[in-house]
Amino acid sequence: MAEGLILVVLQKIATTLGGAALSVIRSKLGKGANILLEAENSMKEIESEFEIMQAYISQVDPCSENDHTLKSWLKNVRKIASEVEDIIDDYAFLLGKMGNAENFIKKAFHHSKYITAWSDISAKLKHVKARLQNLTTLKDRYGITVSGGSSSHNITRQSYLSDSSYLNDHEDGVIVGNEDEANRLTQCINDDDEERAVISILGMGGSGKTTLASSIYRKQEVKITFDCCAWITVSPNYQVEDLLDKVINKLHISDEHGITDRTSLVERIHSHLMDKKYLIVLDDMWNRDSWLFFDRAFVKNMCGSRVVITTRIESVASIAQQNHTIRIGLLSQRESWMLFSKKAFSKLGKETSTYPQGLVQWANKILERCQGLPLAIVAIGSLLSYREMEEQEWRLFYNQLNWQLTNNPELNWVSSVLKLSLNDLPSHLRNCFLYCGLFPEDYQIRRKWIIRLWVAEGFVEDRGTETTLEEVAEEYLKELTQRSLVQVTERNEFGRPKKFQVHDLVREMTLTISRKERFGHICHQPDVTDIGDVANRISVHSGGQIYQAGPCSHHLRSFLLFDRHVPISWINTASSSFKLLRVLCLRYSLLEDIPDTITGLFNLQYLDFSRTKVKKIPKSVERLKKLQTLHLRCARVRELPSQITMLTNLRHLSVSNDLYGTSISGNIRSLKNLQTLREVKANKDIAQDLGYLTQLRSLGITAVQQSYNTNLWASIRKMTVLTKLAVATSGEKEVLNLQNLSSLKNLEKFYLSGKLAEGALFPTSHGFQKLKVLTMRWSGLIQDPLSSLCQMANLVHLNLYCAYDGESLVFCSGWFPKLKQLHLGNLKKLSSVQISDGAIANLTYLEVYELWNLKDVPEGLTYLRLLQHLHARMMPGDFVKKLEGSSRSFVQHIANIECV
Repeated sequence: MAEGLILVVLQKIATTLGGAALSVIRSKLGKGANILLEAENSMKEIESEFEIMQAYISQVDPCSENDHTLKSWLKNVRKIASEVEDIIDDYAFLLGKMGNAENFIKKAFHHSKYITAWSDISAKLKHVKARLQNLTTLKDRYGITVSGGSSSHNITRQSYLSDSSYLNDHEDGVIVGNEDEANRLTQCINDDDEERAVISILGMGGSGKTTLASSIYRKQEVKITFDCCAWITVSPNYQVEDLLDKVINKLHISDEHGITDRTSLVERIHSHLMDKKYLIVLDDMWNRDSWLFFDRAFVKNMCGSRVVITTRIESVASIAQQNHTIRIGLLSQRESWMLFSKKAFSKLGKETSTYPQGLVQWANKILERCQGLPLAIVAIGSLLSYREMEEQEWRLFYNQLNWQLTNNPELNWVSSVLKLSLNDLPSHLRNCFLYCGLFPEDYQIRRKWIIRLWVAEGFVEDRGTETTLEEVAEEYLKELTQRSLVQVTERNEFGRPKKFQVHDLVREMTLTISRKERFGHICHQPDVTDIGDVANRISVHSGGQIYQAGPCSHHLRSFLLFDRHVPISWINTASSSFKLLRVLCLRYSLLEDIPDTITGLFNLQYLDFSRTKVKKIPKSVERLKKLQTLHLRCARVRELPSQITMLTNLRHLSVSNDLYGTSISGNIRSLKNLQTLREVKANKDIAQDLGYLTQLRSLGITAVQQSYNTNLWASIRKMTVLTKLAVATSGEKEVLNLQNLSSLKNLEKFYLSGKLAEGALFPTSHGFQKLKVLTMRWSGLIQDPLSSLCQMANLVHLNLYCAYDGESLVFCSGWFPKLKQLHLGNLKKLSSVQISDGAIANLTYLEVYELWNLKDVPEGLTYLRLLQHLHARMMPGDFVKKLEGSSRSFVQHIANIECV
């Protein structure tokens, strides 16, 4: 849809017109300022047109794809919006260039050049404004509407209804996979609770929600226990009256008066169900709004009635009672094969377990692409069952799989079902989701990475000073997860999503849309691609040889590199064409020196040299005034120039990730927008100036000396929103005095590396209510720290490495109630670990390593019934021997025990 692009353009116009640089540039242009004023006025008029157009387009029915007139009109809207975005970015580029030009007013040539450039921009804006107004005229002339009343809309909706019931019509009632979920659904429906219960089935499109609900709904032994039953399919775009009327028809309620208003329809259903035990399935609900009417219509009559909802949306699933939400996952490899073979090899008979030679390998390749999605497995398997069982036939089908899913009438409904989730996305989420498709297949996308990319691209809405753009972007990501469009693949120590993944078939769908709309393009074929002619965003994957930058490459907004073998010479040449680039990610490349052209990309907001061979950041980096994120993790940069402190829009500065850190010269107090600063070397000035960076959420500081203690902790105390803190001393002799460390009420992760003054722990009785992760190294603690650390009741991860010089650790009953992971390493004198019944009761992972004096296996391990992993590394021979022998009974309940 064009709506998402218009939203980005509107945000850019607002940002550009609100910039403080404009008044400065006007003064520099002198008499030429009139041209700038004309451009601003044109931009404001375009902004007004787009605001109205966005409101109009937001009403477009996603099911109106067959309206070719509307499609053509929207295509032109998108094209003009894209041109406006280019002009605005050109405008911003010119502002940046003028802001960096030295004494350009004194140079007549430069002055004339800038006047010409502004004139060109003003002329382009006038031309676009006229075309935009003409589009409005065309809409009225041809009667283009967005309402869903056309016959084409009705056809599409009917197609949707038949698609959603496909598995009902074609399945034989036998569930493959999800047996536990089927049993749970049966139990929820048949239990003895007389209250009306709402049960939800949650999963991504095509995961088998409808099949599961249908398999139970169709059982006679279930139906006969209810007085009446109804199955209602809820389309993405519905009228409440239509849905209520469906319920009336399915329940065979007489229509004597022809009543059509909502209130009366609700009352009729309510009255009919008053004394009945009913079972109603609401299949594929997309939002909670309709439930307001269903909830009143479906009477709470203490007859044991049940309402089952299937949905892709987590907020809809939450309508169900507690513990009544059934999550449907993807099928395992074994389950996928069972379902596929049942369909594809149906002609061979049910009893066969021998399949045609040569087909199995292609079947497995097809299943790899399906990634356990039942909808795709059933559709593809059924189609192949009618084809010749020849290896060449199946190989050809596999090689054309993407085309088949889009164009084959017997399969393209699979893409249509998946696409419904994308069509239902609000405009502010659509671009964010399409961006996820630029990552390689099966790539696990880090939460922080994708969030910062969205912010840099301008996709994220500004919601005021009380909320950061990153926090808003995190809400976006959460919503995409709740809509089952991305799956969480890894969580951090305390359960927060850390990595995400997009299902292959969903990703292919997004790439098709991205190419069509010129949003983004993937280079992964071994051919030469003219990157300027394909899209506004390019992602180079392994094998994507792109050795030339075409004449239109200056339209690029993002360049993401995932192939380290792209020649450096190409990067040096191509970067000179990336005039409008906002995101440049060259992590893992073989780059050693940063080309001068990169620091001339005035619109750049995100720059990533992580894991490259870059050793030096040029002084010309000061030209990147808009830069928000600079990543240098695992690069070879040991010192940042003082010019880095002139980048006052920096929000995230991540340099080396080791204990040595990277030094920064210059006055860092000007970087007041910083939220992330890691890992920098301390010095006297930095320890004091950190106090001005009160927006920091994450701070890593190394090489701390004892003389910095007072100023450093005074600065850190001012960071009221700090959630992650890592502090390391410059050597064994340096001491950290933490007695002045007062409340850090929002701190969640704390990493301490260095000797603590007098071997005493910092005060823990207050101020660390939210702390979940604590790592202490080389602390030199004299007394058992557990009695103090246990006051941090929310700890989920504790790591003590060379931190304690005592002989015993005692875990008393009730201590560390939320601790999940415990690491004890290189505690040289430790000879005893005592664990009482009720201590660390929720521990799931325990690692012990280099505990040379710990000869006995702690008997208290017996009490840790939730412990799943015990990892013993470089432990004394006696410990290992007892672990495998005489003390085996202490650990026999632990599923995974590893000794290395």
